Amino acid sequence: PAARDRPGIAAAVTLAEDSPHGASGADMEIIVLGSGACSPSPIRSASSLALRLRDRHWLFDVGEGTQVQLQRCSVGPSRIDRIFVTHSHGDHCFGLPGLLCLIARDRVRDAPPMEIYGPAGLRAFLRVTLRFSGTSFLPRYVVHELHSIPFLHSRRPQPPPLSVPRDGMAVSETGEQPGGRDIQPEPDGAWSLLRVPFGDEGHLTVRAAPVRHTAPTVGYVVTEGDKPGRLRPEVVLPLLERNRARLLDEWGLRDPSALLKKVKALGPQDELVLPDGGVIRGSDAVGGMRRGRKVAVLGDCCDASLCAGIAQGADVLVHEATNAYLPKYGDRGGAPALERETFSHGHSTPQMAGATAKTFGAKALLLNHFSQRYPPDSVGVMRAIQRAAAAQSGLPEDRVVTARDTLVLPVWQEDRAKPLQPFLPANKEWVAPDYALKWPE
Repeated sequence: PAARDRPGIAAAVTLAEDSPHGASGADMEIIVLGSGACSPSPIRSASSLALRLRDRHWLFDVGEGTQVQLQRCSVGPSRIDRIFVTHSHGDHCFGLPGLLCLIARDRVRDAPPMEIYGPAGLRAFLRVTLRFSGTSFLPRYVVHELHSIPFLHSRRPQPPPLSVPRDGMAVSETGEQPGGRDIQPEPDGAWSLLRVPFGDEGHLTVRAAPVRHTAPTVGYVVTEGDKPGRLRPEVVLPLLERNRARLLDEWGLRDPSALLKKVKALGPQDELVLPDGGVIRGSDAVGGMRRGRKVAVLGDCCDASLCAGIAQGADVLVHEATNAYLPKYGDRGGAPALERETFSHGHSTPQMAGATAKTFGAKALLLNHFSQRYPPDSVGVMRAIQRAAAAQSGLPEDRVVTARDTLVLPVWQEDRAKPLQPFLPANKEWVAPDYALKWPE
């Protein structure tokens, strides 16, 4: 049965899933499932983020509690077809075995296998966990491991990751299917993971690159290919309407708009001659190529510079900001000392995240992975964090967003010239740029 027909999940999954556009009207949205660091709490769940791509979802990290957060955020488990794990720390992957069980309840048994990507050792983690727990009701899935991730935080040798043969276990035991890959980095130091169609005329690619943390960690970059320009109806429709009668008499077309698809397919030098001799030129009727969108989701890090090559010009950069120096709220010892301590643990401050956004030329910055010291409803605290990151990034304050659980951030095509408008679906209130007015101290 569909998720919406079952008690417990019915209230969480809406008919919006069946639409190619999310609650915002965009066909690409970032949904914050968990915005907290370390362990989950009632105010911030552990790390997890969904990227809505029309009617499908890709997940980035699966901390404890992700199953509950999916239901709070109206993300149907059966619509998840890819999962990306940034690193092996528990607050980013402990929710994965349980999530697979939840997905199996809704997923069609003969659906194509889910694809799970992550550092070497992820395949062994899932096999051992699922076999130890005796779990048998699972979706079909394959695991693609990213091998040779450098450990950048220390020169001390790290123990090798747990290793198991790719296809060395009966598929009936854990739901795992043959076909998982062991992916090595390319000459530029990044991993190329996939290329898939997106929409009617586009495609998406995913690459990964290493970041510095206390475990081998990567950031993922989802890039949409450039797309043909938009049709200019203000140019085309008057010409078609002028020919309405003759299009019916001579071409047998009752509705002139039936020609719009043909006009949209015109190349820049192509022409369509109408019955009255009027000419529709492709260069006039269709705009230029549209730059595809780019979303960079970094794992925990204190230095993401090795991602610069693949994340340059990101429309949205998702970057952690675990700790912040807020003397107004009792912090002492100075910002440099806090930054040194944060760096030593492999994490970032808002200023560090802002500096990375500036280096990458990011167009917007979404801060996440906050210490549980920072309640999302504390307006002054979150505003101070936002301003600190904005000052370093060079971005306007309304292009820097502090994540909270269930927040939705539409990712619009650049030519739509839409403002950055994150919102909370529970009350449909837009929360930027003046969200501080809506959240109590």
